[in-house]
Amino acid sequence: MALKMQCDASRKEVAGDAGEASQVLTHKWYFSRKEIELHSPSRSDGIDYKHEEHLRKMYCSFLQELGIELKVPQLTIATAMMFCHRFYMRQSHAKNDWQTIASVCMFLACKSEETPRCLNEFVVVAYKLIYKWDPSASRRIREIYDKQKQLILIGERLLLHVLAFDMNIEHPYKSLVAAVKRLDVTHKDLVKVAWNFVNDWLRTSLCLQHKPHYIAAGSLFLASKIMKVKLPTSKGKTWWMEFDVSPKLLEDVIQQMTSMWEHSQSQSQRQTVAQKKEKVTESPIIKPTSNCVKKMDTSRETTNRQTSDTGSGGSVVEDGEPVTVKSDLSSSCKVVNSVGVVDVSSSCKVVNSVGVVDVNKIREKLKNRNLNKTMKRARVEEGVNDGEDWIERELENGIVLQSTYPQKQRKI
Repeated sequence: MALKMQCDASRKEVAGDAGEASQVLTHKWYFSRKEIELHSPSRSDGIDYKHEEHLRKMYCSFLQELGIELKVPQLTIATAMMFCHRFYMRQSHAKNDWQTIASVCMFLACKSEETPRCLNEFVVVAYKLIYKWDPSASRRIREIYDKQKQLILIGERLLLHVLAFDMNIEHPYKSLVAAVKRLDVTHKDLVKVAWNFVNDWLRTSLCLQHKPHYIAAGSLFLASKIMKVKLPTSKGKTWWMEFDVSPKLLEDVIQQMTSMWEHSQSQSQRQTVAQKKEKVTESPIIKPTSNCVKKMDTSRETTNRQTSDTGSGGSVVEDGEPVTVKSDLSSSCKVVNSVGVVDVSSSCKVVNSVGVVDVNKIREKLKNRNLNKTMKRARVEEGVNDGEDWIERELENGIVLQSTYPQKQRKI
């Protein structure tokens, strides 16, 4: 009974806080470029704009992967991304772990878009994805399942408070599809490219600056330029009038999109060139010197000698008696056989029909491999301990919410 009273009191407190928050936090979910770049909550905690952009891409990629694992539609994934964007325009990255908040955003988006997922299943899938680098995560989730479940529920309350219970999200997909139908666009590839652009812009701050129909109009225009397709008119109206947008504001949207697209293209080209250079330097072609080849030919032309069937390559039979022959090859020479080019050094060589094998080198590689396995196992065990400590610490401290009007932090 006491527990029930506490729960009721907690609900009233959250409801009261939500009412006050809705008055203090206006339903302004679109921000200027200056506000996003210079005055976000993360900026006051020392996180610069580039780092925040990187974190934005990280949690969007995580949400996309989580949505695929949960088998939810793209609309649900897009809603989770928007929840996350809005949350970090009210709260700082420095005080809220992005993987935890992103997981909570997906959990709430599944409910909002009427594609709910069972909490038990959700906790397991999200935890495995967060710790996918750790092979013991699937086993460890059994030990801390209750704590992780409580963390998701606490995070959901925090998210609802920050969003002021405003879960009404509009996406550019609807405007894009409606305009394509009205314009009677039959070029399927054009529509696909525009749709992909909409998905790309959801991972940037554009969806925080401009309304969905502007994002849809800019995506269609940029797709038409890339595909070199002229957009049709409908009933004497130009294509952009089907989106009900202002030409001046649309021009600003298109300029930002073009700049972002060109930057991403140049970045991908630089990465491709770097990868090609790495491949060239990783596999150098070793060729034998002319001196080595001459010495090999000289050693093979030894008269009245036959190779022993049981002896090694370094011994020959002369007049019925095995005689050891000293090699004239230096350590820099290469032995050419049917297998390929083999490096010959003066110490500890075993010669067989396959080629030259360096025993010391093999022992060294085995030793290094065992050492790497030991170090990797130690890192995994260290990561396990860190992960458990992190979860326990978050549950002990709660998820801190920076209140808007009291001059202190409050735990939810």
